[in-house]
Amino acid sequence: MAVTGVVKAVGSAILSKGAKKGAETVAKKKMSKTKKAAIGVGGVVGLKALVGQDGKPVQPGSTGIPTSSAIDAAKIDAANQVGMFGNNTTLSGLQKGGVIAGGGTANYVKGAGANYLANLQPSERAQILVRLGQIPGLYAKGQAPTPDFIQRMISGGSIVPRPADFAALEQIASVAEWSGSTIGNTVVKLISQPALAQQFFGKVTTTPKAVSSSAVLGAELNDKFLDLFETKADSATINAYTKEINALESKGTVGSQQKEDILLKYIQKKATQQYNLVEPGAIASASSKGALGRRVRSLRTAYSDNGIPIDERQIYNKSVQSLRSEEAYKNEIDSVMMQAGSVMPAFKEYFAQGKTARDVLSPWINTRARVLGISEDQIKVSDMYDVGSGPVPLSIQEYKKQLYKSEDFRKTDAFKERGLGDMKSLFRALNIG
Repeated sequence: MAVTGVVKAVGSAILSKGAKKGAETVAKKKMSKTKKAAIGVGGVVGLKALVGQDGKPVQPGSTGIPTSSAIDAAKIDAANQVGMFGNNTTLSGLQKGGVIAGGGTANYVKGAGANYLANLQPSERAQILVRLGQIPGLYAKGQAPTPDFIQRMISGGSIVPRPADFAALEQIASVAEWSGSTIGNTVVKLISQPALAQQFFGKVTTTPKAVSSSAVLGAELNDKFLDLFETKADSATINAYTKEINALESKGTVGSQQKEDILLKYIQKKATQQYNLVEPGAIASASSKGALGRRVRSLRTAYSDNGIPIDERQIYNKSVQSLRSEEAYKNEIDSVMMQAGSVMPAFKEYFAQGKTARDVLSPWINTRARVLGISEDQIKVSDMYDVGSGPVPLSIQEYKKQLYKSEDFRKTDAFKERGLGDMKSLFRALNIG
């Protein structure tokens, strides 16, 4: 629609013939005055494109607002005239119609925001709402309209502003009349100057945190349920799990242990239902909060401390099974110790007493740490198999000799320094250097 056409259309809707002519005159004056300052028309969110100042169609996909000065001036004048006739006090507390030195005319009263939006076509209304959502601090946290929100309204067939949008426009209107500008140009100015917007509306100190989509979290939960129970999680469980994870994510970074604890809570609930763990024969704490988490950590530690490789899927499966009874849990621990005895038969009798491989191997682990110059925590039990793989364990002295010959020792600073010392000794013997 051409600029003059839009002006006439708006004027016909709300102005008398005399007012229409006045609106067009104001529009033309404002167009020449603000031509350099105004930003070209943005597109329409998912709707038919408008025509910009230059007479060319707006590019599809843009979420800008039309800032043609003629359109903006006419509509603001119309909104001023519609107003709230029974109220002579403006949003700033001034007498309506009063002149603001260095600014404009005090015309915006309570209801100005709703009146402004009511005089916009749905496509223009959609665009101004998206633009308002881009101004820092204008809305309360979580209230700013987003392109997705506007697109959903478009898909629903209507653009319905909220009380928060009316209030936001009234704040813009107050700034506009004091600066002698229009609402449209004030919106553009505040978007392009976020620091200025923050001075008006308050600095934005927090930004929304990215949260995982329900599709991703639902897939994760389904994978676990299929592994453990051979069935997918129901929608209610997925929704509850997603909501709990997202709530944590919105507050900050979610640690892997936090996320696992939440996951285990829903797995435990399912296990309790499926295996009737509240019935006689089940361990007393099987259905208590955190029971499965304790079992997962206990079994994970048992396998790790005995150097037995196991994947997470098996850990979860065995932990769920162990909830059925105390005997089931004890059998799982015994199984770990038996496997450790098979891998390191030299310590079999110690494993039978309930000692872990890490406990038994402590002297050798300490020796390895000192020779290689690393901490004991960095040493895996699986790195120590050769110590107990025979009928009797290697002596500490034998193990130390073995370490000094290893490739791991050749990578240490101690080996490099020793090599440098030997080279210097050779040079001295040959009277070199």
